[in-house]
Amino acid sequence: MKLGKLNYIFNLDKHHAANKGYYRVLVFDSVERRYENLVITDTEMDTIRARSRKNPEDLITLQPTWFDRLITMLTFF
Repeated sequence: MKLGKLNYIFNLDKHHAANKGYYRVLVFDSVERRYENLVITDTEMDTIRARSRKNPEDLITLQPTWFDRLITMLTFF
């Protein structure tokens, strides 16, 4: 598993009932062996985080490598 990056996109020209923004991420599906763009709302992200806290045994604890941190710093701006 590699370090990923969630991008938060603000809805600038939104419908009155639309969310203020959403998370966008490109992932590789190792089962179907293809890349997929995902759009995740704030509510869905809260659900994902709650599930991660509730089931820590399902997670592999990973720490970013020094290279991951360097790339993140270089691409942050």
